[in-house]
Amino acid sequence: MASHSPITPTTAANWIPQVWAPELSDATQAWTGLASMVDRSFEDQMSVGDTIEIPDAANPAVRFKTAGTVGTYSNVTETLQNIVLNKQAYVGFLTEDISEIQSKYGVRSVYTGKATYSLMSVVEGDTTSGLASLPDNFSQSAGALGADPSTDNIIRCVQYLDDKDVPEEGRFFYMSPGTHAALLKQDVFVSGDYGPTGAIASGRVTKPVYGAATAVSSLASNNPSTSGQSYSWFCGKKGVALIIQRTPTAHTQYEVLEIGWGVVIDTIYNYIERLILPRTLASTTPDDGFNVALLGP
Repeated sequence: MASHSPITPTTAANWIPQVWAPELSDATQAWTGLASMVDRSFEDQMSVGDTIEIPDAANPAVRFKTAGTVGTYSNVTETLQNIVLNKQAYVGFLTEDISEIQSKYGVRSVYTGKATYSLMSVVEGDTTSGLASLPDNFSQSAGALGADPSTDNIIRCVQYLDDKDVPEEGRFFYMSPGTHAALLKQDVFVSGDYGPTGAIASGRVTKPVYGAATAVSSLASNNPSTSGQSYSWFCGKKGVALIIQRTPTAHTQYEVLEIGWGVVIDTIYNYIERLILPRTLASTTPDDGFNVALLGP
C-alpha cells in the first residue's frame, strides 16, 4: 500500500491567514431616553454656577369678612429646593500611536463614539449616582416586587397622580422589560391592537397607557439589584428634575512621552426628586406626589 504524505493545515499553517471581520461586534446597549422624559427646564439657567434655587409659591389662603370687623392679612413663609451640580462622570483612555497605526479599526474614534452611551447609561441607570437611585424612595407605590403588576395596580398609579392634580400632559410610564412583558399578557393593552402596528404584531406596547407615554429599558431593572424585581416609573414630567450642565464632551491631549493621544469624555450633572406644593391653600409642605413607583418583575 502506497504511503501518503498529504499537505495538512498544520504543514500549511504559514500559508493560512487569520481573517479579521470588516466590522467590530458591538456590545449591546440599553435604551436611553429617561433623561428626555423628566424635567430639564432648569438647564438654560445653569450656563454658570453650581447651584440653582427653586422657590415655591403657595396658593394663598381665603378668609371670610364679617361686617364691622377688621380683616386679617395672610402671609406664607415659602419653602424651596435646590440642585447642586456636583456630579462629574467621565470616560478616559490613552491610545498609543503604534496601536492606532497597526490596528485594523479606529481605536480612538470607536471608543470616543461609545463614550456618550456609557455616560448616559450611568446618568439614567446607576443606582447610586443616576436616576435609577430614585424610584425605591418614591412615597407612592403600587404592586409588589417580583410579581406581575395587574391592571388595577396601574390604574392605582393613575389615581395617585390624579389625586395630586398632576397635569395629564407629560405623564410617562418608564418600565422594565419584565413589567412590559406583564402588560403584553393583559388583553386590555393588546386587544383591538391586532393591526400591523399594534402590540400583537410588533411585540411592543406602542401606545400610551392610561394617558402616559411608554418606554422600556433594561436600565429600569437595575434597582433593586435582585434578579426578577424592578421599580418602574409612572410619573409626571415635573416629578424629577435633571440638569446636565455639560453634555458628554470629548477632550484630547497628545501625551509626548506616551507617544499617543489621551482622551477624556465627561459630563457634569445632577438630579433631584421634586417636592411640589399641593393644592391645599397656604400649604408650605411640599411632597413628591408627581411620582409613583410601580413594583414588578
